[in-house]
Amino acid sequence: MSKNKNANTLLRQQTLLKFIPANAGIKSADLLNKLKSEGFEVTQRTLQRDLEVLSQYFPIYSETDTKPYLWRWSGLGINRTHIDSISLTDALSLILVEKSLQQLLPPAMQRHLQHNFEHSRRLLNTLKDSNSENDNAQWFDKVASVMPDIGFKPPSIDESLLTKIQEALLKDQTIVVRYLAAKNTTAAEYSLMPLALVQRGHVLYVIAQDITKGANTAQIKRFAMHRFQTVTRIHEQGIRPQNFNLQQYLQDGAMQFGNGDKLALKAIVTEELAFYLNESPMSDDMKIIQSEDGAYQLSATVINGWQLHWWLRGQGANIEVLEPQELRARMHDNLRKTLAAYETKNIEI
Repeated sequence: MSKNKNANTLLRQQTLLKFIPANAGIKSADLLNKLKSEGFEVTQRTLQRDLEVLSQYFPIYSETDTKPYLWRWSGLGINRTHIDSISLTDALSLILVEKSLQQLLPPAMQRHLQHNFEHSRRLLNTLKDSNSENDNAQWFDKVASVMPDIGFKPPSIDESLLTKIQEALLKDQTIVVRYLAAKNTTAAEYSLMPLALVQRGHVLYVIAQDITKGANTAQIKRFAMHRFQTVTRIHEQGIRPQNFNLQQYLQDGAMQFGNGDKLALKAIVTEELAFYLNESPMSDDMKIIQSEDGAYQLSATVINGWQLHWWLRGQGANIEVLEPQELRARMHDNLRKTLAAYETKNIEI
């Protein structure tokens, strides 16, 4: 038997052991379906052979007094933790999200998962040979996650500072930091109550209550993790605001860099942009209607924030904002400045 074949057999049998319950029994047909759901191409005969082999080394047995026969553990009080290992499906999932998890989880949880990360890589490397009977083993070579941008590199993060923030967040403790805000040349000192960590594209944000001037004037703000220069844990128990809910905070559009206000956008869009927006609507109430003159009229209720303005500028001539008038004027001013920047310089190419 080849090394790869042997490894796949061991993985299949280990997975099979995990599916056998300690109390209620399970039919062999159900075990077969569970193995197939994990990507193992196995026949009833192979399953029976695996069960016979495993029953020689583990206290599992099949009840033969009634039909259908049920497989179960013998109830000898065996500690099953030594065979409860990661499945192939789990391995694929962990490898795909490993990078994000390392930034969002505190160090203690990362250390607990590190063994699973390493085991996942070894498992996939062993089984991804084309001769493996498990097609799922090839999955990681056939899927990828990419960012919808031109390939910006993620900003550098000081891992020691991140660790302090993660630990303070976990224990609801306050911190004192020096933070260099965008467009500033010098860092300022803040007292913060960390509330959440949010990964947005390549950038990790700390959502925190700014308690620098006291709890009475405290506001919830976003802080880019890579702009922290120092972090000091105060080890004082903070008070999380009762009205803060992370999921509601995100639904309200906070990570679109606005104050949660919405606006009724009306615009004329090109056929190309209309096609794209019909595939991926920008709001639940979005409508695109083609008028008699062939123009595509867009209407949608959207969150009024930096993300919206950035997107509108990026569409260039593909969109003409009609309403609200304030937004139209802002777009006009921005386009005027853009055109002036190209007209005032005579560059030879």
